[in-house]
Amino acid sequence: MNMEKIAGHSYYIRGGTNTGVYLFKDKYALIVDPGLTNSKGHRIIKHFEENGIRARAIVLTHEHYDHYGASCVITDHFTGALTYSSNQAKIFIENPHIFSSYVYGGRTNNVLEKSFSQKGAGMLVDDTLSEGQLKIGEKKFEIHSLPGHSPGHIGISTEDKVLYLGDSLFNESILRKYKLPFLFDIGAQLESLEKMKTIDFEHCVLAHEKALLQREEALKLIDINKSEILSYLGQAVEFLNSPMTREDLVKDIIEYNDMEIEYKQYYFTSATVGSMISYLLDRDVIGYEIEGGGMYYYKK
Repeated sequence: MNMEKIAGHSYYIRGGTNTGVYLFKDKYALIVDPGLTNSKGHRIIKHFEENGIRARAIVLTHEHYDHYGASCVITDHFTGALTYSSNQAKIFIENPHIFSSYVYGGRTNNVLEKSFSQKGAGMLVDDTLSEGQLKIGEKKFEIHSLPGHSPGHIGISTEDKVLYLGDSLFNESILRKYKLPFLFDIGAQLESLEKMKTIDFEHCVLAHEKALLQREEALKLIDINKSEILSYLGQAVEFLNSPMTREDLVKDIIEYNDMEIEYKQYYFTSATVGSMISYLLDRDVIGYEIEGGGMYYYKK
C-alpha cells in the first residue's frame, strides 16, 4: 500500500475505492472513505503503524458500503477515532438493511439482499456534518453538501486546496461501464455539479478514478457528467411521446443504450429512471394518467 502525496498534508491511497488521508503534524490522520473490505482496513492500519501514524477521524462521503465498509476495523484498532457523515447518510450506515429496501421500493428479497456487500449490524456514526467548516485540532476543513448520487452526499476539501468528492462526480470509465449510474435525485445532482465549479480547489480525488485530477480536468468532467444526465432526460422525454409505464421506460432505456443488466443493476437503473420521472413531472414536462390499473406517463 502506498500513500501518495497530493499537496501539503493531503494524500490519497489508490484502490477500488480511493481513500483520502490528511496527515496532521502530530502524525494523526483524518481518513476519507476507508473503502469496502476489512482487508483494506487492515492494510491501512498496517501502513499507519509502520509509519507511526494514528487515525484521529474518519469522514464518510455517503452511505454506500464500498466507502465505509472498512471503517469498523480501523476504529476498533485506533480507539478514540471518531466517525463523521451527513445526517442522512448516518441513518443508512447505522441501519444498512434498509438500503436495499429503499432501492427496491419495499421489503427486499433474498436475491437482491445477497447481491449487496453490507452484512449484519451497522456501525455507529459519532457525529454528523453539514455545509460549512469542520475543525479538528487547529486545522479547518470545508464540508460541501453535494446531494444527488445519494440524499446526503458530502465532499470535503483541505487547506491544501485538495477536494475529495466521493461519488458526486463520475469518471468517464464509470459512465462507459454503467451507462446510467445510480442517481437518487437528478435535480440535486445537476445543482451539485454546478456547485462544484464554485469550490476553491486545485486537485480533486474521485472515489473510482485512479488518476488525480487537476482543476481544469475536473471542470471538463463536470460538464461531461451534466451532458450525460441531460442526454438521458432527453431520451426519456422522447420515449414518452407515447404514453408508457415506468417499467416500460426502464426497459426502453436499457435496450436503447445496450446496457448489461443483472438483478441488482436493474433496480439501480429503475431507481434512477424513477428520479428522472420525478424531475420531469415536477417541471411539468410530462404528465400522467391511470388507465386499466396502469400508471402511464406522457410528454405534454
